[in-house]
Amino acid sequence: MDEHIITAAEFQALARPVSVHIDEDEVMAFVREGEDMYIIPALGYAVCKRLVESKELSESDKILLSGGEWTDEKGNVHYCNGLKIAVAYFAYARMSRSDGSIIARTGFMAHNDEYSTHIDGVEKRKRYNEIMDVAEKYLSDVLEYLRSLNGDAVKKVRGSRARVHAIGD
Repeated sequence: MDEHIITAAEFQALARPVSVHIDEDEVMAFVREGEDMYIIPALGYAVCKRLVESKELSESDKILLSGGEWTDEKGNVHYCNGLKIAVAYFAYARMSRSDGSIIARTGFMAHNDEYSTHIDGVEKRKRYNEIMDVAEKYLSDVLEYLRSLNGDAVKKVRGSRARVHAIGD
């Protein structure tokens, strides 16, 4: 798959507010990672390829990609936000984790200046987890819609990340 589900401009429109000075190449690297790690394993490569490469999308594929209302077999109305916003939030979460750091010839570098500060580790983890919860919710809605179309036993993705419970001191 040479193309991606969203563009850098769509990322800026769909995710939470980001700087207008964000590098498009960096955005697309995080989009690719989000697709490879979360979207393709959940939907399957064939579905993703069809959505990206198809010139004429069916009405159900338009809802799958960009969102919309749908009715289940019991007559209940649901809303799916679409795959594009899920990809945007997975990319946004990964970007929040990288904290603007880049690899230089001297190692992993984070730029600091007098007008900005980086958030601490605990706050960064809380923010990352909250963004991932949103991304997983959007993906779960997409998978629920896909299950209604195909009748497949698609599982919800929410809470798929590892959790460590410490016992004692």
